[in-house]
Amino acid sequence: MNWLSLDKNLFLFINGFAGNTPLLDFLVQLVVNEYFVPVTLTLVIVYIWFGRGKLNKGSRQVLPIAALSVGLVNLLIAFSNQFIIRTRPFDELVTNMLFYKPTDPSFPSNAAAVGFALAVSILLVNRKLGVYSLALAAFYGVSRVYVGVHFPSDVIVGVLIGIISVLFVSNFKRSIRLLTSKIEDFQSRLNLEF
Repeated sequence: MNWLSLDKNLFLFINGFAGNTPLLDFLVQLVVNEYFVPVTLTLVIVYIWFGRGKLNKGSRQVLPIAALSVGLVNLLIAFSNQFIIRTRPFDELVTNMLFYKPTDPSFPSNAAAVGFALAVSILLVNRKLGVYSLALAAFYGVSRVYVGVHFPSDVIVGVLIGIISVLFVSNFKRSIRLLTSKIEDFQSRLNLEF
């Protein structure tokens, strides 16, 4: 069995649960859209930025790391979509659809890449919030398979792109510190301290 067959079989297994459990379907449909997880993780980043108490000043680096990582993710996926055009599962297989039918290429999953870029950025500065963020991003990725819009390999490669982007961006420590300082200065001039 080659990896494409394995990928399709795993998709059919996960997607086979769709439509059978109303509560699970509801939770997945809540999480799977393009807004819920990215907005939730962005709010966690805003909380870390403005947070006081246990959050240290170095944790504010989460904002530039996340922003630059998501930008890099989108560049990498836009570039890869120029060369790799993979159809969606619903174009090839009998699928239990619980979501609208996207028209962009399936591979890699932009949703999984963005979700993991945000979650790993959070993990770098706050372990507890990072673990919750990673769990949410993982559920987001699996949900994309569950509702019928991605093959598992689309999500796995998206996850890897998200993680690698954060690790790459976070290596530029001096630039991240400088950018964090510039954002703090801009925030001060706007009197946005809480």
